[in-house]
Amino acid sequence: MFFINEDKTKYVSVGFYPARYYHPRVEFGTIRRGRSKSLILTDEQVATLVDCLPAIRDSMCVGGDRIIKCESGYFRLHTTRRHVSARLFVGTEYKILTQPDMDSLVRVFHNIQQQLSDYINALPDVLS
Repeated sequence: MFFINEDKTKYVSVGFYPARYYHPRVEFGTIRRGRSKSLILTDEQVATLVDCLPAIRDSMCVGGDRIIKCESGYFRLHTTRRHVSARLFVGTEYKILTQPDMDSLVRVFHNIQQQLSDYINALPDVLS
């Protein structure tokens, strides 16, 4: 589990999901009093995120008029109009990611990718 904000209420983790046939997934979660919410991404969606994460973060740093978007099926990531945050959608559920959140993600995402790859390689052992 990697916390992506200072108050440790937003995280990214990799794990096997029994309800999804033990396939490894990347989970973006938020911990709040009374309710927690998570978005679970497939490896395809993670690959899309990896491709567009630096561009989205850079556009948030410089601002501008143009909204940067990337999509893959039910997955979408785009900046907001004022470029102060980005929204990560899976279907109709979404998470808001601020500039510091995006900076943390860019720093740790290679670890997340490696962990997902390790989990995918271990999948035959888990299934047996």
